[in-house]
Amino acid sequence: MTRGRRQVMPAALALLLLVGACGGGESGEPEETPSSSAPTEEVSLADGVTLPDTRVGEATAWVLEQLAADEGPSAEEARERFAEAFLAEVPAEQVAAVFGQLRAGGPYVVEGYDGSEDAAQLPLAAADGRLLLQVATDADGRMTTLFFQATRPVPDVASLADLDAALAGLDAETSVLVADGATCEPLHERESDVARPIGSIVKLYVLDAVRQAVADGTLAWDDTLTLTDDLRSLPSGTLQEEPAGHEVSVREAAELMISISDNTATDLLIDAVGREAVLTAVERLGHHDPALLTPVVTTRELFQLAFTDRGLRERWAAADAAGREEILAGLPGGEVALDPALARDVVWTEGLDWFATAQDLCRAHAALQETGDETVLDILALNPGVELPEEWEDVAFKGGSAPGEMAGSWYLGSGDGEGYAVVVQIAATDAAAVPDAGWMAGVVGQTAGVLAEEE
Repeated sequence: MTRGRRQVMPAALALLLLVGACGGGESGEPEETPSSSAPTEEVSLADGVTLPDTRVGEATAWVLEQLAADEGPSAEEARERFAEAFLAEVPAEQVAAVFGQLRAGGPYVVEGYDGSEDAAQLPLAAADGRLLLQVATDADGRMTTLFFQATRPVPDVASLADLDAALAGLDAETSVLVADGATCEPLHERESDVARPIGSIVKLYVLDAVRQAVADGTLAWDDTLTLTDDLRSLPSGTLQEEPAGHEVSVREAAELMISISDNTATDLLIDAVGREAVLTAVERLGHHDPALLTPVVTTRELFQLAFTDRGLRERWAAADAAGREEILAGLPGGEVALDPALARDVVWTEGLDWFATAQDLCRAHAALQETGDETVLDILALNPGVELPEEWEDVAFKGGSAPGEMAGSWYLGSGDGEGYAVVVQIAATDAAAVPDAGWMAGVVGQTAGVLAEEE
């Protein structure tokens, strides 16, 4: 993770909140929308972070552009960019002054991106602290919410005990495992045998199902996958922005799935190998209870189940495996329209996620390393997830997050063949109790340094 030059952030900035109305309010079609450019050197994106071509992604790009600008925006531009409900609380003539205050804390590094079509949050790092940027837009792409909030400071981690203390200090359920990367023999662990939601870490199992299909000769890395409207998922990722008929190779889809956690790429791969192949991979990689992932749910289906209909969510929570298969079979194709009232709910408590223990995830990484498949190992190393000491030459990473949950899993291998697994899981019924991705990266990055010193 690359961090640029920093300037001092005024102490007042840590308390600065710019809050727009969360409600809608009718707004007409905007006049010609000013074009957005990529963030300049004053606002940089950490490795692996991209902004999607969605309504909120374009609005976020404009916000970052303004943070990097010398001045502005003009009142006229503010009126074009913000919804009437927002401007009722923050007049267009005052928006430039607010951005002026924020610029004093730059330059900023965007550490992550989590969002849907109309809502996103991004952890930002600056000289004197960290912020969480939240943006929401209406159907016209105008911002209804722009919120900068000081976030939890990253604690110092100088030992594995410090790592454990950092997690234990959260008002959440947490698991931690630091183990031998080949045997998963723990060096330090707490509740590593408790199944918790893993979010996109499920993509390790999808990757292994693809690897096995290639090994069996039923699929090839250069085979072509075709996007359809029925396979299109939602962010994270970028492939969902492509038109129906767009083609990618199996390897390209796998790289997108792991490097930027592309959900549509994941679902294309699941469609290519089949759900049963993914479930077989779950078993092959040593999951202690594959029934926790039965039936295998695609990312698109999870969005449909969790965030479109409260009744559907309740049916899923009450159903057994056979009943859940019937629910999946009845989900409609075409565009997935989220209910904004549900979109930030914590749903893992209702069985809507994928579940594994920290030990399961260690075994998954160990098994993938054991395959020796260079294509798979190269894909797993595309995004290390954290800034790592140079001692770690061989890295594999996959993380996952959703409202009320965050998890990260790493394999760290040195040049002399020694390796460690690091797994962290956080889950809470209150989404605010879960720290942002930058906190996780800071804590685990320091842990990697601790392990490097022991090499």
